[in-house]
Order: sequence, then structure tokens, then C-alpha cells
Amino acid sequence: MIAGQEVVEKAMTPKSAAPLPQLPLGLDDFMGHSWDITRQICDHHQDQTVQFKGQCYFDSGWYHEDGQLILAHSPPLASSRRYRWRPGAGGGIDVYFEDDRFFHHIDLTQSPPTAHHHCQPDDYHVAYDFARWPDWTAHWQVSGPRKRYDMHSCYRKRTDEPLRSANDKG
Repeated sequence: MIAGQEVVEKAMTPKSAAPLPQLPLGLDDFMGHSWDITRQICDHHQDQTVQFKGQCYFDSGWYHEDGQLILAHSPPLASSRRYRWRPGAGGGIDVYFEDDRFFHHIDLTQSPPTAHHHCQPDDYHVAYDFARWPDWTAHWQVSGPRKRYDMHSCYRKRTDEPLRSANDKG
């Protein structure tokens, strides 16, 4: 046996392989659950950074978000938004604005899921990361003639509720 070969063989055995993370399989893995959100918005036109702290929850096909925008030298501002999440193609998720206009598709088979939305004259690009599910992130890059910002949101599953998977029955 070649020196060190045993160590390499042991390191490559299935027993030593790290378990694959449980990823969201579809819309049901979000519904009925809530997350704490921290968000950093880097506005490159204004040369400022804004923070957001709040919570989101999913209920009856709706994503609800409430929290506070924290700006330098200003009191916090209340902030909220809602999106409709619906089952999409291939087990993915279609996201709609509150007025039912299509926003983007989350392809859960893509790693990482990315999407694009064009709203004349602006472009919105997002990359989701579910590698640490049930915690996850969304990174938006937005550009247009009057806006250019990066928005990084971290979603941390609330610990006061159990994680429910689409595989759970009951």
C-alpha cells in the first residue's frame, strides 16, 4: 500500500461523506412558517447603506414581510410588503406582485436558483441560496438609469416553531 493511501481511502468512504442538506422541495416547505430577516441595501447612486430588520411569514399563498428600515441619522421607518407565491413549473415557485403581476420564478432544481425581472427601464437579478435550509438568503442586484443597488437578505428560521417539510404527512 502506498503511504497515505489508507487515509485517502477512509476519507472517501460513504461513512465520512457529509450529509446533503435538506433543501426546500416546493411551496409547501415555506407555507405556515416564519423567518427573521436582516437585510443590507447598498445604494450605489446615493453612496449609502440602509439596514432592514423584521420578520416574514407565509400564509395561504402569501409572503408577508414587516419590519423597520434603519437609515443613518434618521429614525427607523416602518416597512412592509406582500407577494403572492404560487406553485410554478417543475415544482418551482412563481412570485407575483400584490396586484397579481408576475414578478419572477424560483427554480428549486437550479443550484443556485436565479431569476431576472425587467421593469422598464430597470433590471432586477436575484440569486437565492438554500444551502443552509431552513435558513436562506436572497441577493438582488438592481440597475437602471436612476437606481443601482445591491440588496442582501438573510432569512433565519424562527426557532419557536417546528420545521415542516413537504414530505411530512399530517
